[in-house]
Amino acid sequence: MGFSVSGATVILFLGIFISFGVAYTAANNGFEQVNDAYEDTSDDELTRQNTAIDVADASVANEDGQLYLNVSVNNSGSTALSVNDTDILIDGIYTGHTEMATLEVDGDGGTDLWLPGETLQANVSVESRPTRVKVVTGPGVAATEVI
Repeated sequence: MGFSVSGATVILFLGIFISFGVAYTAANNGFEQVNDAYEDTSDDELTRQNTAIDVADASVANEDGQLYLNVSVNNSGSTALSVNDTDILIDGIYTGHTEMATLEVDGDGGTDLWLPGETLQANVSVESRPTRVKVVTGPGVAATEVI
């Protein structure tokens, strides 16, 4: 065997080694991304399973001719929730937080944290008497109350 055969063999093995390294890196990165996505999905599902809310009270009050919907919602699960990620639908229509007269957790309107055992209270001015209210949390758990 001459130098050309040995040189060609080294070049072929070097090419195979580099190709395997590139293929392994790409496959490993893909596997890690799929695994991370699976873990995120599992974490989200666990959060949903540990989240529970119930509408304690939903009533309409007439204050000086203006109708107000008062909603009290208990965080009865074991997950801390975000007030900013919590949505309220009145008769199927989204009500933004800026449209609410008050939105507070156990009397504190400055917090975004809604801990287990605490009560979220919302007071919203409404045009007419609504028939139902739905509260949806950040993880997607919802509770509906007929008024």
